[in-house]
Amino acid sequence: MKTIKHLALPILAALLLCGAMGCSDSDTSPTGTTDTATDDFATIDLDLAYGGLTKSDEDPAFGDAYLIQDDALEDGEIYEDDLDDDPEVRELERMGDEPGDPNDPNRPRFTFLRLVWGNLDGAVDDDSGLAKDGELLDWSGMLRVDRGVVQVRRVIRFERPFDSVVRPRIDRHTAAWFSHTGGHFDGLLIRIVEPPRNGDGNDGGDPPPPNMMHVVTGPFEQSFPVADLAQIDEVFEVEPAGNAIQFVGFTLGDLDPCPKGFLSGIWRDDPDTDDGSGIFRGRWVGVHGQGMGHMMGRYGYNDDGEPVFFGKYISRSGEFRGLMGGTWAPSEDRPGHGNFLGHWTSDGETRDGVLGGRYLNLPERPGGFYQGRWAADCDDDAVREIED
Repeated sequence: MKTIKHLALPILAALLLCGAMGCSDSDTSPTGTTDTATDDFATIDLDLAYGGLTKSDEDPAFGDAYLIQDDALEDGEIYEDDLDDDPEVRELERMGDEPGDPNDPNRPRFTFLRLVWGNLDGAVDDDSGLAKDGELLDWSGMLRVDRGVVQVRRVIRFERPFDSVVRPRIDRHTAAWFSHTGGHFDGLLIRIVEPPRNGDGNDGGDPPPPNMMHVVTGPFEQSFPVADLAQIDEVFEVEPAGNAIQFVGFTLGDLDPCPKGFLSGIWRDDPDTDDGSGIFRGRWVGVHGQGMGHMMGRYGYNDDGEPVFFGKYISRSGEFRGLMGGTWAPSEDRPGHGNFLGHWTSDGETRDGVLGGRYLNLPERPGGFYQGRWAADCDDDAVREIED
């Protein structure tokens, strides 16, 4: 993706400090809901419950230039796939909507995969909200499965007409694209629909080989078992330095309405401190790719030396949705890499769901990023996939 569509990470605007609202070291739950934005995300106290954040509404996108730019791209990411009205796909969706055991081989299986490629932690201009120029790289390629249907649900940061999904399709099993990135990234959210597996060796015959997903681009080529995409949350770095491709997935045995989805944004150490703390901000997305809101918070070490993070989740219009808290851990063998895992709550007492993922933040690189997943507690399988 090129300069004109890049997002930025401006310095967070300080609002009112939680301490001004009477927070203390003895607080065990967040302050009650208010009608106006009151939280200062730059000075979150990592020793308070949920960092001392309140259940207040905020300005849309927290009033943050990076997130405002990000939100403006939302409608342009919608993609109408040629197979959306396909009779076979509609029948498989009908079967997936019916109640039953999601592991029943007589049911179809639905896999959602978010993949992004390019300069994932590219430099951004804090004032304009746009990413800075980087080396142009051709990521044009394709994704194919051995069995099933591949549907494109969303395009991510595609700059039309230079970036596009190939039409007409090669076939039902394949999605192909043209994509070129500079200082930032492009990507896709796809859905793989596998037909019922009731013939997969259950009649005493030999089971078929694993269904494989094959990804081929200029700088990257690899195959993955579709069955493993439920657990995938991986970043693969490629040349030239600074470029990478990331895969984050969910596999659903049915079209369960229990909320779940993806997370993405910027994770960057605070340049004004040297204590390993920093700020994260980004998008909260549903499993079908629709933007549901934004998240913002801070990570660092509390007084006990524990790596923790706290933040807030709001709707696209700025309404309070939840407070989040958890831990993060640097990789032992990959400097600058790490993961995070936590939960969110809408009332400060009862856990509503979990969130987790990976981050990249290298001192010699201009920015940082995170990608991950979230799931409400009503879906045990999705929660387990994130926590594992």
